[in-house]
Amino acid sequence: MSIQSYIANLKTRPDHVRRKTAFWWSFGITAIIAAFYIGSITGINIQSGAAVASIADKAGSPVDSMVAGAGALADDIWTMITGPKKVTYSEVQVTPGVK
Repeated sequence: MSIQSYIANLKTRPDHVRRKTAFWWSFGITAIIAAFYIGSITGINIQSGAAVASIADKAGSPVDSMVAGAGALADDIWTMITGPKKVTYSEVQVTPGVK
């Protein structure tokens, strides 16, 4: 069955069937694109199924950078809400020859 005959056959179907078919086709294509995107972010080699050993892996993946950035953002927001940390200073006297 060719694509042209499949589309011609689909045109004869009721509207709710066409909408359901369009939804599932778009969902499937989006899932395939998302799988390739996630695979490229995590650095998985599709041919061998193992992580790619390169300088980029030693530096960390983009996901690690995003997680670290989110943690820093959460710390900054917490500091803005609670105020800066209080620092207390004390005076230390140093006397020569006395322990």
